[in-house]
Amino acid sequence: MRTRWLSAVLVSASVWGAGASAHAQQPSAGSLPALQATRQALQPELQANAFGEPLVLSSRELPDRLEGDVHAEVAHPFALVQGAFRTPAGICEVLLLHLNVRSCTPSKDSEGGGVTLVGGPKQSGAPGMQYSMRYAVRTEVADPAYLRVTLSAAKGPLSTRDYRMVFEAVPIDSGRSFVHFGYAYGYGTLAKLAMSTYLATAGRAKIGFTVEGQDAGGRPIHVRGERAAIERNVMRYYLALLAHLSVVSGTREALWEARWRAWFALTERHAAQLHEYSLDEYLTEKRSDLARFAAAK
Repeated sequence: MRTRWLSAVLVSASVWGAGASAHAQQPSAGSLPALQATRQALQPELQANAFGEPLVLSSRELPDRLEGDVHAEVAHPFALVQGAFRTPAGICEVLLLHLNVRSCTPSKDSEGGGVTLVGGPKQSGAPGMQYSMRYAVRTEVADPAYLRVTLSAAKGPLSTRDYRMVFEAVPIDSGRSFVHFGYAYGYGTLAKLAMSTYLATAGRAKIGFTVEGQDAGGRPIHVRGERAAIERNVMRYYLALLAHLSVVSGTREALWEARWRAWFALTERHAAQLHEYSLDEYLTEKRSDLARFAAAK
C-alpha cells in the first residue's frame, strides 16, 4: 500500500540549519563560519537535552514542505567523518543501514555522480510498493576544516518534489567533530492525501521526538503527524552515520554485520519512536539488501 511506506521512505534532505529564525544573524548558509556559528548558538541545547548526549533535533512543517535536521557533536575524528560522505559508494554504505532503504546504487560522472535509492516496506514480503529515485551528489566543499555534501532530486513518488539532503561537518578537536544532517522535501495535494491516510491508520500511534507539552500526569506529549514522521527518518539517517563510523575494521562481511547490529542498538535507545521489529528480522532484511547492493557495484 503506497500510503504505508510513503512517510517512512521518502528519502530527501533539508535546507541549511535549524530554522531561519534561530540563525537570522549568522553567516550565509553552507559555509564553515555558518556551521561553526550554529554550533555556538546551539551550545545550551547540546549540553542539556532529553537525548542525554550533545544532539539537537529540529523539524518544521510548512504549507507544502517538511524539513528536519540533526546537529550533533560526535566522538569521531573529522577525517573519519569526512570519509563517510566523500564518494557516492560511501554514501550508499551509510544510507543502506536505514530499514526502508532496500538498495542503493552509486554512480560517478564529471559533476560528482549520484546514488539511485530504492525505498520500500521494512520487510521485503510485506504489502507495499517500491520506488526508485536518483539523487545527484555534489561535494560543495571538501577541505581539511569543512565538508559539505548535498544530494538532490527534482521529483519523487506521487506529487512529492524538490528532495534535498545535506551533510556538513567540521572538526572540534583531534577526536571529535560537529555534524549536521538535513532532510526535506516538498509535496502537493496527492502526497498530502496519502500521508493523511497513513497517519490516520498505520501511523496513528507513531510519535516523534519534539515535546509539545505535558499531560495531566506530567508525562511528555510528543509531536505526532507529519513532523513526527520526518523526525523519525532524519534520526534514523543520523544513527546510520554513527553506526557506520563506529566500525572501521574487519572483513567486508564483518563490517556490514557489525554496523547493522550497531544501527539497530542505537535505534532501540529510542524505541518509543523507532522500534519496528526484532534484530533478527532486521538482519534478515539487510542481508538480502546487501546482496542487491553488492551486485549493483
